[in-house]
Amino acid sequence: MVREPADGVIHLSVHPDPEATAAAAADLIADRIAAAQSARGIAHVSLAGGTTPRRAYELLAARLADREHVDWWFGDERCVPPDDPESNYRLVSESLIAGGIPAERVHRVHGEDAPEHAASAYADELALNVPPDTDGMPVLDVALLGLGEDGHTASLFPRDPSLDVTDALAVPVVAVKPPPNRITLTLPVLRAARDVIVLATGAGKRDAVTRVLAGPDPATPASLLADANVTLVVDAAAAP
Repeated sequence: MVREPADGVIHLSVHPDPEATAAAAADLIADRIAAAQSARGIAHVSLAGGTTPRRAYELLAARLADREHVDWWFGDERCVPPDDPESNYRLVSESLIAGGIPAERVHRVHGEDAPEHAASAYADELALNVPPDTDGMPVLDVALLGLGEDGHTASLFPRDPSLDVTDALAVPVVAVKPPPNRITLTLPVLRAARDVIVLATGAGKRDAVTRVLAGPDPATPASLLADANVTLVVDAAAAP
């Protein structure tokens, strides 16, 4: 399996307000899913947690012509049970699954397990189910990510040792914000995705968006995705 090379440019897509931004993200994800299903019969999509993507998830289910041939993954997860308010799986359960996505197609991270075990098990599941590129790296069709005010994405935080990991698909991390114990996909997995969509809204994200667009810098982990095919979807308040 060969991917078209990325152009090394992060593409900025600006929308008037959070609702329009969520709709644009849902449209883009649905389009990429349909393209993957047409080309390969199935789509593999990793999802973000946090508050920003909830509305996009609520809108996405209705935009999918084929809900059966999509496998859903997570870019990161908090080390909590799946019914915990902090759980990214719970967010997806209350939005996408509630909107009609088959729950059995959602591959959750077992955040209630020991972090090292949960990360290793998730890496194994990803490698088993997602077709690889010529280097053996699983290729997600879409990696949807959020953006923290500090420039973090997934659970990859500024200058954290996890940014340098190249020999694992998922790793446990200790975050600088609660809840501290998390599991995250590594940069090589995210960079290998056919499309990376980073979603950010609000004036509090403007500085982070500016730093992402300025070029790769370990102090802004999301900027390290620059060699992937990245679209940064933001509202007017978050735009530089």
